Amino acid sequence: MIEIYLLEQLDAFHRCGTLSAAAEELHLAQPSLSRSMQKLEDELGVKLFDRQKNKLQLNATGILAAQYAARILSDEAEMEKNITSFDKNLRSISIGSCAPGPLMKLLPQAVNHFPDYTVYSSTEKEENLIQGLNNDTYQLIVLPHPLKEPVYFCKKYITEHLNASVNPFHPAATYHSITFKEMDGQSFIQLANVGIWEDIVKKKMPHLKLLKQDDLEALDLLAESSNLPMFSTDISLTEIPSRSRNRVNIPFSDPEAEVTFYVIGCKKDEKRFEPFLSSFTNLNVSGSR
Repeated sequence: MIEIYLLEQLDAFHRCGTLSAAAEELHLAQPSLSRSMQKLEDELGVKLFDRQKNKLQLNATGILAAQYAARILSDEAEMEKNITSFDKNLRSISIGSCAPGPLMKLLPQAVNHFPDYTVYSSTEKEENLIQGLNNDTYQLIVLPHPLKEPVYFCKKYITEHLNASVNPFHPAATYHSITFKEMDGQSFIQLANVGIWEDIVKKKMPHLKLLKQDDLEALDLLAESSNLPMFSTDISLTEIPSRSRNRVNIPFSDPEAEVTFYVIGCKKDEKRFEPFLSSFTNLNVSGSR
């Protein structure tokens, strides 16, 4: 049986074109690579190279062998990826969301429902979430609309409403509601990755200036000491009570300020997640108006 390292070295030689370039890529001495290629020829029982003084190049048989080597290496990489992914899926659940708010509610529920699993989460763009669901990177995703294709199952989950969070001395602090237009042009503090909410506010507030913070703790400290407005939602205020400290949270009245989210998975996994989905059937919908 041909050892994989010989195929890797043959593939590198084919791609690089010269012994010296392949040896550099592989971090090998040229004599060592040359011996490996000789060993491969011996194992196959054929000549793979045309040897001239100070020059080594693949012959037609060698090119065919290199093409097979590339294919085998690709299959090996895919096998390793799929087996690792399959094993991880047996012991973990990955949930992706287009916004962080729903994850604040969904993650504790998932952890409680699947105590023997490791639960991972991330906030991503919609196209990445759907792609991840299709290739088993995610087992569940959260989108602002259902997916109607029969290969998916969808469950209406929760509604989130966006607010302007201002200090008590801000001119809007006495308002019962406010529009995006009324707040447009101001500088807002914002968490770096808020998913679709950033797309919404940028569209509705084209003159908005965002001062982004990567760290949640730094964001909260800045919010306490700054006069600048920030965004909050009814979910974030429920899950992070400190967001209300020295702040007045005014709901945006625009229809775009309210988003209903759906939990979505692949139909093949529906039985696995059906009890979990049933556990939040009667969940109170935050921000419903």
